Amino acid sequence: MTPSASTEALDALLVALAERVAALVAERLLAGQPGLIDQASSPLGRRRHCTAVKRRLASGAGGAARVGRRHLLSPDALAEELGRVSGDRASTQSPASGGVRAELERELRVLKGGAR
Repeated sequence: MTPSASTEALDALLVALAERVAALVAERLLAGQPGLIDQASSPLGRRRHCTAVKRRLASGAGGAARVGRRHLLSPDALAEELGRVSGDRASTQSPASGGVRAELERELRVLKGGAR
């Protein structure tokens, strides 16, 4: 049996359709889920981002997911974590010190010949 012209045309159409569907699926998989930030593109850095995801999953806070090795945060959860990190940094600095710059200036004055 030899395939007819219509069968050959249908086969060619199915191959073209399969290639197009495969390209679209690959594009969506590479793009990731819309609206979620993974550790590679997080302003928290990889380690803090992964820690935040694990903590949120354990506490049931929401806005976090793990898909394979990818740790994902929603934009709202990321904003909360950024606020938490900046809050931690602010609490570790003493208000009297005025920050790192003031501390360094004080040390330089001592080295120059005395505090003023």
